[in-house]
Amino acid sequence: MSPASLKRIGYLLLGASISLLIAAGAILFSPLRYVVYADGEPLVVRGEYETVGEVVAAAGVVLRPVDDVAPLANEAAAPQVPIRVSSAREVRVTIDGVSSTYVSSAATVGEFLAENGISLMRTDRLTAGSRLVDLFDIEFEPLPAEIEIARAMTITILDGGQQISLSTAAQTVGDALVEANIALYAADGATPNLATALTPGMTITLDRAIPITILVDGQNIETRTRPGTVGQILAESGVGLIGYDYTIPALDSSITTANQIQVIRVTEEFLVEETQIPFEALFQATDQLEIDQRALLQNGVPGIERTRVRVRYENGVEVSRTPDARWVAQEPIPEIVGYGTNIVIRTIDTEQGPRAYWRKVSMRVTSYMAQTSGKPRGAPGYGITASGVTAGYGVVAIDPRVVPFRSEVFVPGYGVGFAGDTGGGVKGRWIDLGYEDDWDTFESWNGYVDVYYLTPVPENVNYLIPTTLP
Repeated sequence: MSPASLKRIGYLLLGASISLLIAAGAILFSPLRYVVYADGEPLVVRGEYETVGEVVAAAGVVLRPVDDVAPLANEAAAPQVPIRVSSAREVRVTIDGVSSTYVSSAATVGEFLAENGISLMRTDRLTAGSRLVDLFDIEFEPLPAEIEIARAMTITILDGGQQISLSTAAQTVGDALVEANIALYAADGATPNLATALTPGMTITLDRAIPITILVDGQNIETRTRPGTVGQILAESGVGLIGYDYTIPALDSSITTANQIQVIRVTEEFLVEETQIPFEALFQATDQLEIDQRALLQNGVPGIERTRVRVRYENGVEVSRTPDARWVAQEPIPEIVGYGTNIVIRTIDTEQGPRAYWRKVSMRVTSYMAQTSGKPRGAPGYGITASGVTAGYGVVAIDPRVVPFRSEVFVPGYGVGFAGDTGGGVKGRWIDLGYEDDWDTFESWNGYVDVYYLTPVPENVNYLIPTTLP
């Protein structure tokens, strides 16, 4: 094929492409644009259509005979005129308990009622959905799926000596009394009762109650009640008792005349109180310490006892506290004191020469002789000590728990003594030095002195003698 032929074919193809683009643009940018509002939702349709119905169909909206279209479906379509489609829906209308179902495309309650020829009286009551609607507002109230209309009726109310005639659309006795601005106290009665449905010509009789003052929660509630018990009156007044609450008069007391009821609010709380448990002191022998030496091996720590206390309040004022439970939250840790068991033999110079001793203890010192021991001369056992020896110089009285009985001790300024007596009043770290029964040789001792325990060491040693002096 010659170059000229190829060039001619290229021009032909280019021309065809340009024609197709022009045709597509004509369709895409066509000035014929329609807007369909289907139940308020805008739908855009492009193209050329003769009737409104064709445009609606092109928008994908299926019209039913009961649906509302503006302009009408058979009218000529105009792009500059929006098309509105309102789909009809079912509306259930109940009038005085009788229900009917309608199909409507109305937008408001007023429009729907006018469309279906349903008239209202000034005393009728209309409920749209679940909302009571003022009759002056029905033209603006959106149409719901359910409408309830209560037609007015005439009833009679007897309130003591007063007779009231009322035309009302109320549903129940209670609603009618509210509409008539008739106030009822909590304990006032009505016959029929407040929940009874109204019927034409009904007579409602009110039974007014006696005045009662209820003092509760810092307030004075003035109310009325019919004769009954305190419990019944409180229940009618909506005053409840909780837990340990009580009343004055008591709940089962009868009230027949004007009276006052006091409600005592009782509340309780639990508090936890802590007290210390003293720790005990324990002694532990140790040969690391010399006899009569002591050292703290372990500090004592008090324990903790917790008590749960029930606190009772009446009208906010505390009236009692009662222990409810006790438990040990922390056991005490004992104090451990080490006492020495290491006996070291030492010597001391005495009038008889050096003597070995194994313990030195500071004691209170006094002196005595037979005639100061409490027995008269000639009495049985006069001058005989607890060990059987005769009282005199060199015999000392001691507490056997402190000084081994029948052992020897050395007292500076006195000499060696035989622990052979146990005076009734000699207790603890106390030594009573014996003298002959002669006032001329008697020496009076008073004060404190070091007492040396001379060897031999007894088999049973009391390592824990008193630490305090009498």
